[in-house]
Amino acid sequence: MERLLYASFIVIVLTEMVSSQAVVRWCVTKEAEEKKCNDMLQAIMTIQVNPVSAQNVIPEFRAAAGLNKNMIPQLNCIRGVDVTDCMQMIENDKADLITLEAGQGYFAGRYHSMMPIMAEIYNQLNLSDVEHYAVAVRKKIKPMININNLQGARVCDPGIGTGAGWVYPVAFLLQNQLITVYECNAVVKTVTEFFGPMCLPGALTSFYNPFGNNPTRVCDLCIGSGVEQCTSSDPNAGEDGAFRCLSSDSGDIAFLRHNTVQLQALVEGVDPGDFELICPTGGSAAITDYQQCNFGKVPNNIVMTSSMKNAATIASYKSFLKQLVEWFAAGKPYTNTFSIFSSTSYSYLKRSNLLFSDATKMLIDVRDRDTYYSWTGNEFRMKLDVLNYCPLAVARFCVISDAEQAKCEMMVEAFKGNDLKPDLDCLRGTNIRHCMSLIQEGDADMMVLDAGDLYVAGKYYGLVPIAAEDYGDMTGSFKVVAAALKANLNMTLFNLKNRRACHAGIGRGDGWIIPLNVYIETQQFLPQQCSIFENIGQLFSRSCIPGALEKEYNRNGKPINLCEGCAAGGYRKCQRNSDEPYYGPKGAFRCLVEKAGDVAFVRHLTVRDNTDGRNQAIWARNRRSDDYEIMCKDGRRTAIDNWERCFVGTVPSNAIVTAGFKTQAERDIYWNLFSNAQQFFSSDIDGDFHLFDSGLFYSDLIFNDDAVRLMKIEEDMQDYKKYLGYDFINQIIYLEDYTCTTTSSATVASLSFVLSSLFLIVNYMV
Repeated sequence: MERLLYASFIVIVLTEMVSSQAVVRWCVTKEAEEKKCNDMLQAIMTIQVNPVSAQNVIPEFRAAAGLNKNMIPQLNCIRGVDVTDCMQMIENDKADLITLEAGQGYFAGRYHSMMPIMAEIYNQLNLSDVEHYAVAVRKKIKPMININNLQGARVCDPGIGTGAGWVYPVAFLLQNQLITVYECNAVVKTVTEFFGPMCLPGALTSFYNPFGNNPTRVCDLCIGSGVEQCTSSDPNAGEDGAFRCLSSDSGDIAFLRHNTVQLQALVEGVDPGDFELICPTGGSAAITDYQQCNFGKVPNNIVMTSSMKNAATIASYKSFLKQLVEWFAAGKPYTNTFSIFSSTSYSYLKRSNLLFSDATKMLIDVRDRDTYYSWTGNEFRMKLDVLNYCPLAVARFCVISDAEQAKCEMMVEAFKGNDLKPDLDCLRGTNIRHCMSLIQEGDADMMVLDAGDLYVAGKYYGLVPIAAEDYGDMTGSFKVVAAALKANLNMTLFNLKNRRACHAGIGRGDGWIIPLNVYIETQQFLPQQCSIFENIGQLFSRSCIPGALEKEYNRNGKPINLCEGCAAGGYRKCQRNSDEPYYGPKGAFRCLVEKAGDVAFVRHLTVRDNTDGRNQAIWARNRRSDDYEIMCKDGRRTAIDNWERCFVGTVPSNAIVTAGFKTQAERDIYWNLFSNAQQFFSSDIDGDFHLFDSGLFYSDLIFNDDAVRLMKIEEDMQDYKKYLGYDFINQIIYLEDYTCTTTSSATVASLSFVLSSLFLIVNYMV
């Protein structure tokens, strides 16, 4: 009777589970692995109902089935391109389980929301031993290769991100300065340029090669074809593949686990005595002396699943895995039907370590170490920090308003979340020129400047541009247009007297230099020495020119109607920063939209980007583009999209600047920080942080909202004169006699110091 009950239970478990929850989908990445997985499935389904099978149904398996038979899964084998593809499928609930090396497990947990549930054990006599050693191996016939002369060596590696193959040995080489880092956030490129040809599977995936500029020799020793080439599915990938790469003399050195040589030498038919360890302390050692000659202990491989699974599902997976071990591990009843921890049956496919490591003796529950973070441990994470080493510890970014400070702090967290180096820090300046002074004095490193400000920064503070905004056409510039309401039919650029003007800001290319040259060219007034502010005050009944009354630009602070059209209240009114809603090109257009002005000098994309539902801010969301026109220098008016034939000036793009005394290596590090960052944050659609978006309440914070990416300014163009160009600089010089602004370096620096001191005193008193 008891035998009949057990037989009925087995039949139910193995044949009646039809619910989707009842199937565990195991993700495999190789043909041989898929075959082994399907063989295991067949073995499960063909176990004969007999007393032995009944006795080997573990209590957890039986108990879980009694609670909910649909939570005890069957097996289904799902083929992925490589382990990264499998991680993505598990995250998207298209697969459930995969066995991963600890380094891969860290990646899976951090970037694909996966968690460990069971761990491989390689020493059945010590179930608490859940680590193995990372070692470097060479052939004995190559004694000239040691830890101190690896440059140019051909390297066989199990895969990028693996603990024994990548994290531990590379961290050692970097930490001991055997490999020198010149470029931050580019460890693969750094390592590949140090070594000779390599097989580093996974090094060309988008995560490890975001710019597509890793040297091609990173895959020279890989032998896969098609989509498998240089991935975790490559024949030279994994522990077995890396050893094969070494034993066949393709490589000079292999980074492996300590037990790989002993296991794989038998598979490859070679003598393990032909190999020896390269010790981190110098010299060599026998393969068996790994405890004294290693890079450290790496956590064992783990079976992982999605962390979104509920507790009952995870418990069922664990029970299922334990049952598989109870049936198919060495010495268990059905090993002759299927051997779960052996790949010898698939040697004709030249693959080992299929589904599990061949060295595995059993699986244990990870218990309270059920996160990728806790499984890998502190030492592993310290090694990862070494991989992110950057010659510069911090890059200090200067901002000029509360809103910019808030966005900068979000930028700090976003960069940190993606391990971008150097660490970003935000410094608050009192105004643009104070920030210039901080960079000049070495107290800050970078800021973003409009072309007009860049002229001042270059001429009087010695700052240089290193990266330019691109607005979609890769020209490194933009056009300035004069926008007006279509209903205001009689207004042209030649009859602006007593109208109201909206400018992006004093001193700016788009909001000052181009408009003033237009006024003079169209003879709206004939300026005299130092008369420009009075001229504009007389031309327009009122204006909003943010910053127009500030002493750095207008030493007399008059006339007040230059700021009467601005929207902010109190001390924020007419500030030359985002505290003034009408600051910047988008702010100038808002000034026009809200009927605070009749003409707005904006960028060629500003009207289109803030009408027809493209901007969901309250002031813009219901605006129609066909309500506006642009005015041409020949007196005509035309539709806003005809800006190529109707613009009033060309201005170089906004640019990131740094101090001229910075070395080219330092400038490149700053550029690479933002070049890497824009791979993650340039889109205004995905994610919580966007480089080129300022939200609904502000505009053009740090970067211009119209920008789509940053472009590197080549070394020979990192000079304000070369960057701005002869024509634009001439327009600035032409206005200097009329503005009479004191802009000598000493005066500005002194003023910035006073303002900074006052700012600190006020904050201290508050």
